[in-house]
Amino acid sequence: MKTSLFFLLVALQRACGTPNPTLQWDPETVKDCIEWYNNDDGDTCEHVRSMFGITPEEFHKWNPSVGLNCKPWNYQSYCIVTMSKINSTTTTTSSSSKKPASTSSAVTPGPSPTSWTDMGCYVQDPKLPILGENVSPKGGDAKLTISKCENACYLKAYTFAGMQGGNQCWCGSYVGGEWASNQTLCNIPCTGDSKAFCGGKGLVSVLKAEQNEGSTKTTTTTRASGTATAIKSTISKTQSSGAMKNLAMF
Repeated sequence: MKTSLFFLLVALQRACGTPNPTLQWDPETVKDCIEWYNNDDGDTCEHVRSMFGITPEEFHKWNPSVGLNCKPWNYQSYCIVTMSKINSTTTTTSSSSKKPASTSSAVTPGPSPTSWTDMGCYVQDPKLPILGENVSPKGGDAKLTISKCENACYLKAYTFAGMQGGNQCWCGSYVGGEWASNQTLCNIPCTGDSKAFCGGKGLVSVLKAEQNEGSTKTTTTTRASGTATAIKSTISKTQSSGAMKNLAMF
């Protein structure tokens, strides 16, 4: 019951929230935020917390600029789901009294490559990078390709990959910035593939890893004798397209 209610909540959040902020946001917002509420509809802070089932303490922890009393409440984007919350909620406990056994399944990422979705061209802020880690060598990668950057981010278990200036690869678990007003300015050829673009001057082409297509499933059976059995389902995502995978929720 707890798990089904949680996934219902996530479905509601996905209908009302966005994976990236579309308004200004607090730079002190938690780094593992994966869903945002963009406060442009006039809803009150209390209504938003209630709608998404967030306690005042959780909301303040995720959005330090907002106090427990919901003030100040500004025209900006606020975090409403974190990866930590996902991980803690998808661990469920089931009690077994009459059933002789409980079965849990774990999905292990297969070898198939990941599918990546183009998120667009973003403005790079030197003080607050779009993505958290630059994985290219100092001075840039002389042979950078899109798939090379995707694979580099996959190997570090990041959700997002980004290319800047033709020779830099960035990786991150969230996107911390805004779209460029002119999306065509991410037009610098990749140093390792002149037919593809790897961002622009001060601009990052961002890609997001999607769900696994290839995976192997392992099932384990645990005998129970009227005691509680903890079942934790771990879902990792990897898909088909040029790179390799994404540790994600569903």
